[in-house]
Amino acid sequence: MIRIGLLILVMTLAGCAGMVEKTKSAGKSLESSIIDMMSTSDDDESAPPHALEEIAEQVVLTPVWTQKVTEGKGRRFLKLEMVVSDGKLFVADQEGLVVALDQKTGEPLWEVKTELPISGGLEVGFEHVFFGTTDADVVALKLADGDTAWTTQVSSEVLSTPRFSDGFLVVRSIDGAVNTLDAATGEERWSYVRDVPALSLRGTSSPIIKSGGVISGYANGKLVVLRLKDGLQIWETSVAVPRGRGALSRMVDVDSDPLAGERFIYAATFNGGVVAVDVRSGEISWRRTEMSSYKKMLADWVSIFVVDVNNHIWSADQNDGGINWLQDRLENRQLTPLTQVGDYLLTADYEGYVHILNVTDGALVGRLKVSDVAITAAPIVDDGLIYVQDIDGEITALRVADQGFSEE
Repeated sequence: MIRIGLLILVMTLAGCAGMVEKTKSAGKSLESSIIDMMSTSDDDESAPPHALEEIAEQVVLTPVWTQKVTEGKGRRFLKLEMVVSDGKLFVADQEGLVVALDQKTGEPLWEVKTELPISGGLEVGFEHVFFGTTDADVVALKLADGDTAWTTQVSSEVLSTPRFSDGFLVVRSIDGAVNTLDAATGEERWSYVRDVPALSLRGTSSPIIKSGGVISGYANGKLVVLRLKDGLQIWETSVAVPRGRGALSRMVDVDSDPLAGERFIYAATFNGGVVAVDVRSGEISWRRTEMSSYKKMLADWVSIFVVDVNNHIWSADQNDGGINWLQDRLENRQLTPLTQVGDYLLTADYEGYVHILNVTDGALVGRLKVSDVAITAAPIVDDGLIYVQDIDGEITALRVADQGFSEE
């Protein structure tokens, strides 16, 4: 949930930041100093969270192990995500600690104190785990032991997750630049730079790589597709146009990661809803204005799933945007993006609850409290286990105790 009072403060400072000389370090710009103000505090009652109601539990989540090895990301607005690879679960915190855990047991395999202000990641590929920092560094650690493979500096702080594909690492920084690095060496292969509005939400969407293209959304409502091998722009389209008189109503940030399908690219904006864009031409096929969002979307083979700015959960048809169902019983509970496990959707909230929804009709079919503090990152699923991390860094591995469950 975005709190209006805090958002206005963010926008005011961001606007002022346009008069400040741009630097590579987040700590040197006025705009970036507000990152500490973006919190998951539940003290704001301007939009009270919906009280949890009794549900008929059809699915049970069972804890497998719990482990706390980092300090988490605290209440700062950071996109720090866990990632899995080859039996290991990788996790990092804002103080620079990176840890590899055994997926099945939660036992630490190695840890590295980088002493870097990690703010974007994690991603794996090419035998490395990658992350970005608020000091504009991009770092590759070796998966086997955590030794540093290389470090490269980009144009500004990295608040999004770097993406790996075909030997490339694509990094989006907060100044609007897309830097593509050689994943083995960190050497820059190409860059794409465009201006971003002085007035925008705090954060950037992560680039998406699909079929040799890099898809990136911007705070001015633009969606851009670049060719992965050389950065050539394939097309650009406006997925939202600023409207209204007030600054808040004119914000059209594409802060949600684009979602790439075979026929359409789906983009969500803060005030412009969700659009389906033809992957070849960049033309908009359909739009749903009621589903404005800044959180990562999810898709199965027929539907897309969206958590909107009010924390309503929507299911819409991929081809025409027709609404399949709406779940609003978790309104304003500061939900994480969704994760799919078989026939169910998972999300977590500000009170440490994990919620299970039926993918067919959106019915709430299970719930488990796994923490006493907020969970802000989407649960991740691998090899039959679900991993959830709260803002204090505690990780819980869960299993769905339901005979009908099968991982996708």
